[in-house]
Amino acid sequence: MSYVIGVYMGDGSISRWRNRFSLRLSVKDKEFADKFSSTCAQILGKEPYSVRHVEDRDNYETIVANVSFCKFLARGLLGLDRYVREHPSGFVRGLADSDGCPAVTTTKKRGKPWFFVQVVVATSTSIRLLSYTRTILRECLGLKATFVYKGKPRPSVYKDKLFNSKKRVFDLRISRFGDVKRFSRIVGFDLARKQEKLDAAIAVHERFGSGQDAVEEWTRRWVRGKSEWILKKSVD
Repeated sequence: MSYVIGVYMGDGSISRWRNRFSLRLSVKDKEFADKFSSTCAQILGKEPYSVRHVEDRDNYETIVANVSFCKFLARGLLGLDRYVREHPSGFVRGLADSDGCPAVTTTKKRGKPWFFVQVVVATSTSIRLLSYTRTILRECLGLKATFVYKGKPRPSVYKDKLFNSKKRVFDLRISRFGDVKRFSRIVGFDLARKQEKLDAAIAVHERFGSGQDAVEEWTRRWVRGKSEWILKKSVD
């Protein structure tokens, strides 16, 4: 249940039409949509809910139509706190699968190559959600996380009009390497591509440290894409 709460707080939404309630998840990753569908079905004692590909948005979408379930999730953070604290790892994992990622930096520090591994637990404009999650990480899991200001959301287009948001976007990040390893061990990502990348980055840091050797080893196997590191197709 706590995993579903985390996903709902991240990428999920609830819609209402008359007396009908629907929990919706629309994401780029089919593995994520399938995982959410099967988890909700397991909780409700149902067959996995269908996952459909929305071609015009290139998204995968699953919808759970259950009034009681939606009303339960709509209680908000305060009303769901007891359930989150019973299984805090699940809540954080659901949120991280939605809005988080491993963050690997290859840059220069004082003129020398530097390899740095972090975990972005979530990216959001909701300071309340990020503050709550930081508290859960600290009090329940013994992990320290900090806010990193990311700027403002990109302008969005609606009905041929451009809208600029005044809200600010923040990351909630785990930066201490010991805490990054602990996150991987007791929380982790359910999405394979995210967890594999985190495990690979931790392995490089443990074997090669944080200097030039680590940067060279990482870039030997991984290439920087438009928004994330991508494993090279063939590596000797």
